[in-house]
Amino acid sequence: MNRLYKGFAAIAILAAAMAVCASAPNAGSEHFVIVNNNDAYPVGMQGNDYATVLRLEGTRQNPLLMQTALLNSGEPSILQGSYTPTVQIVRIGSGTCVFMADSAGPQATTPNEITSFKYPSMKPVGNFSDSNASSSELGILIAARGNYLFAAYDGYQTESYLATWEINPDCTLTLLGTYPVPYLQMTDLATTPNGQTLVLSEFDSEFCCVDSFSVGAGGVLNEHGPYGIVNAEGGGGIDITADGAFAILAAEPICNPKCYNQINVFAINTDGSLGTQYVFGGDGSLGPDSGGGWPWLSPNAKFLFETGEGLTTLNFSETPLNVTYSGCHTKLKIPVGADSLFPTSLATTATSGSGEGLYVADLGLAETYYVPAVAILAINPSSGCTTEISKSPFLIPDPNSYLTSLVAWPPRPF
Repeated sequence: MNRLYKGFAAIAILAAAMAVCASAPNAGSEHFVIVNNNDAYPVGMQGNDYATVLRLEGTRQNPLLMQTALLNSGEPSILQGSYTPTVQIVRIGSGTCVFMADSAGPQATTPNEITSFKYPSMKPVGNFSDSNASSSELGILIAARGNYLFAAYDGYQTESYLATWEINPDCTLTLLGTYPVPYLQMTDLATTPNGQTLVLSEFDSEFCCVDSFSVGAGGVLNEHGPYGIVNAEGGGGIDITADGAFAILAAEPICNPKCYNQINVFAINTDGSLGTQYVFGGDGSLGPDSGGGWPWLSPNAKFLFETGEGLTTLNFSETPLNVTYSGCHTKLKIPVGADSLFPTSLATTATSGSGEGLYVADLGLAETYYVPAVAILAINPSSGCTTEISKSPFLIPDPNSYLTSLVAWPPRPF
């Protein structure tokens, strides 16, 4: 198992915020990325929760990431956890909201919260907790689309929950419904571009599944699964095609004896259920990595990037459906001060074409601490091959932080 699920300190972000350094990002003209970088402590100990806003500066030939704002929870959390997508940006009418999840953990006295910020000022709007959901031992996954924000409260050893929140024009949240689900160690949560279907992956339980939910009037969720994952121990990250026809899963493959990249693609039916499951790789044909990471389609949907031990570029075709190895694999640079590296979240830096570049959240690992950083990779528009720029990775100015979640602005078109 190449993923770092058990025994690590958790992800959690934000109950209130404080801006430092330069001015906040400008929604109309700037490129930036937001990462979680909560303090990492052994299970049961207290740490502080943070997120950092990094602005893309410099030139195309010499890009730089510079800290422009620090978001600070102001409250300690008792951490225990896993990887979760905990940062989201969504446009509501003419405004834009930033949401960050703060999982308090099973021993904390403060509730699990989702904190909202008004963009571009980054001023906090409020903290929102679901009293119907139990304590989230492994974190809160969030996905936002349209006027809805969906949250998965991962109970790990207790009952887990899904919830639908309405996003109001002022970026406040109104709870619409909470749904118990049987999954443990939930991994990723994604919506179709039209916001009508929600897809969830789970790592390692008796179900070994993905699940889908249609989103009805008032944000009501109707469950259609769960569905087993072919030739896999569990589900990794999810991406969904621009037309909402397919859910792409970076599966955690069965190691027999070696693990290989494997992509499982599920057809998404018009009613929100999942149809035919297609399996690509698992036999070494999708590059040298061991699989189970996070997938990300390029803005033109020609390439599929997947994290593993490094970064693999795959060719993607929807008509006919096919995933093949491009021959390009990038061994990412280990951040200074770390012994090894575990790349997680991905986002492209531009909204058209293949994208001018790719952000990768780097979790640098040392014997007793973490080294968080963000890598920038240039993308060849013809081949999709990636090259890490000379000054990358850019260290997050908060040593021993547990960086696992990343989101970029401007967003991908779908």
